[in-house]
Amino acid sequence: MAAFGATGLYYVGFAVFKVAADRMEPLRGNRIPHMAWTILTSPVFYGGLVLVLGGLALQIVALGELTLGVAVPIFVSGLVPLLLIALTVFGERLSLREWLSMLLIATAMLLIALSIGGSEPLAADAVPSWQLIAVALPPLVLSVALMAFGDRRPDGRHARPVAGIAYGMSAGFPIGTAELAIKGWGDSASLGPEILRTPYPYVTVVAAALGFGIIMAGFQRCRVIIVATVMTVSAKSYLLVMGTLLYGEPWPEEVRQAALRALALVLAVSAVLLFPRHDDRLAPRPMRHAERY
Repeated sequence: MAAFGATGLYYVGFAVFKVAADRMEPLRGNRIPHMAWTILTSPVFYGGLVLVLGGLALQIVALGELTLGVAVPIFVSGLVPLLLIALTVFGERLSLREWLSMLLIATAMLLIALSIGGSEPLAADAVPSWQLIAVALPPLVLSVALMAFGDRRPDGRHARPVAGIAYGMSAGFPIGTAELAIKGWGDSASLGPEILRTPYPYVTVVAAALGFGIIMAGFQRCRVIIVATVMTVSAKSYLLVMGTLLYGEPWPEEVRQAALRALALVLAVSAVLLFPRHDDRLAPRPMRHAERY
């Protein structure tokens, strides 16, 4: 129940993030202080943040009770209510190619569910801190670099609107890193204030903050369902693969189950690659004075 509750809060919070993003000044990754100030002074953003943090708290409980193979499909199932919100509240529409990508993602999650064996969750409190930090640093550095150097070109009148793939992936890896730390947090033997002596809460906060900032910028320019879907696939794939390696959760031993899980990851990557890179149905926004600099 904790996993389903986490999923519901998580994605309803993202819908509120979309509302907040549409009301903000333009966010630019190469103007990080201005970007952070704009986000942190938005009252609507805090409404979404409360929901998302509630989801993260439930994730700590869920990942302490479930294997990653069980938890990941449940977490991805939150895309269903988010899809309904995007279609009904925000008026978004998906092309045939995008629906096919969504079908591939659903198939991938079904295959992961079918690949589940009988293994029990493993405690992660024995993982050395340096290993978690070594796994966390590369995606965080990459995401900061993409935001700082890849978001320099303003949205001119004749620019083709992007679909949000880069924003989704840039946000997905930090959020997946935060969830990776949450897995260790949920399994850790440290309780109460003692958890502050571990790297888990610090990696969670830094990675989640970075991911949320990027996803806010993506929500301003792109459809919420595309950004959130790519973010989810990136985050959960990273969580499943790196969590299996870091925390020693066994890969399915039976050949059939192992093949199903490997095929699921291939389908998930294929779904992201299938999404179009540009969204010609979105009219480019007029460039404001603040976006010129």
